[in-house]
Amino acid sequence: MRPGPNREIVGSSSRSVSDEVRERFVARVKAIDPVFKRGDLEQFWPMLNELMAMAPDRRDLSQKKSHYLASLAVRSLGRDDPRSALAFLDFADRSIDRGHLTPFLLGERADFRRQAEVILRARKPR
Repeated sequence: MRPGPNREIVGSSSRSVSDEVRERFVARVKAIDPVFKRGDLEQFWPMLNELMAMAPDRRDLSQKKSHYLASLAVRSLGRDDPRSALAFLDFADRSIDRGHLTPFLLGERADFRRQAEVILRARKPR
């Protein structure tokens, strides 16, 4: 197989540069998740910022980033922390190209935002 615009020769086989970036992305998510679960915010936020800065022009990674931030939001809701859920959703809004996202991913984030806002409204003293 000859190298194309997103391919390079590695040894005797061809490996997609695109696949390498995706693999690095997945490895970073796997490294971040235990840090999130531990609640080590000093280590977590810089790691998340690095992840979000990866390949902003890549539609596939933008979609993965959106889904990952939505998953952090829903986990925050599960921990009864709607403010953190909104922070993750706001971060997604600021850092991901909406043009890369599917209606499903946009709807997913909108649903979690509504859930967090309902919880916060219910907690406001009247």
